[in-house]
Amino acid sequence: MPDKFRLITRSDFDGLVCAVLLKHIDLIDEIKFVHPKDMQDGQIEVTGNDISTNLPFVPGVHLAFDHHLSETIRNEKADNHIIDPDAPSAARVVWDHYGGFEVFPKSWEEMMEAVDRGDAAQFNSEQVLNPSKWDLLNFLMDARTGLGRFREFTISNYNL
Repeated sequence: MPDKFRLITRSDFDGLVCAVLLKHIDLIDEIKFVHPKDMQDGQIEVTGNDISTNLPFVPGVHLAFDHHLSETIRNEKADNHIIDPDAPSAARVVWDHYGGFEVFPKSWEEMMEAVDRGDAAQFNSEQVLNPSKWDLLNFLMDARTGLGRFREFTISNYNL
């Protein structure tokens, strides 16, 4: 087993926070952003040196963290598939799995609340109309916001 793993995740705020958490506990040394459909279609080569988060489960990974109920229906239970369909984000699954505040800084509570709110789309109107801090980052990273259609906004979600 390697000392550190490659993280395969989505290029959204949930994926970024998963990377922050796994980097904090020194589990990853590389990050690959992928599209979920590419993962599901087998277009992403995975090995036992990979950890995936917030993506369709692929059996070859060392560990997979997710929170989508559909993945519990689509797949049989596997020891390396850590899934909690009641969690609001994949980052929350990683957080809980590794011990929450026993392992991660108390100062990250606001970040965790924001990733949960963002991935579960639990914003109030003020947070949508005047986003700031973590909520703004969430919107900037989310390809579904359509920011890419503005010519002045030229960085892709994969390059954020």
